[in-house]
Amino acid sequence: MMHKLLPLLLFSSALALAEPGSVTRATDLKEKPFLDSATIARIAADSKVDIQSRQGAWAQVRTGEGKSGWLKVLNLRSMASSNGTGLGGVGQLLNVARTGSSGSTVTTGVKGLSAEQIKNARPSPQEVDRLKSYGVNAQEAQRFAKTSQLQPQKVAAIEVSASTSQPQKTSD
Repeated sequence: MMHKLLPLLLFSSALALAEPGSVTRATDLKEKPFLDSATIARIAADSKVDIQSRQGAWAQVRTGEGKSGWLKVLNLRSMASSNGTGLGGVGQLLNVARTGSSGSTVTTGVKGLSAEQIKNARPSPQEVDRLKSYGVNAQEAQRFAKTSQLQPQKVAAIEVSASTSQPQKTSD
């Protein structure tokens, strides 16, 4: 009897480790954790997902429609660690047991360009259009600030002097 229940127990334990999350901005669901991997689907901002695992700057997720793939961690918000239910602590504890890390800190590297790469660079209008798609309007920014409970703060303007090209703080 126990050997018949084992697959069910394994399946349910795998589901228990899934961490609820949401997508912070519209993004591509990738087949593998690479930018040049095939796109499975386009995921809308605020979509709910289950975060299955993490690998570097990528998270493997399952969408509400049952599609599985990879999203950049920077495009995700963990619901378990921010909803105050205490599940975030349990999830972090399980993550420490699985990976040796709490997963609380995410760092990504940026590769610099060589002088030759810059010299031989060619414009890509498609990539410029893609970058524009990541922009948000003032209404979206205000909605994000409100849902994230961000508070407005006054910041002094920075002027660039034409003679020195060094930023200088202006007085109020």
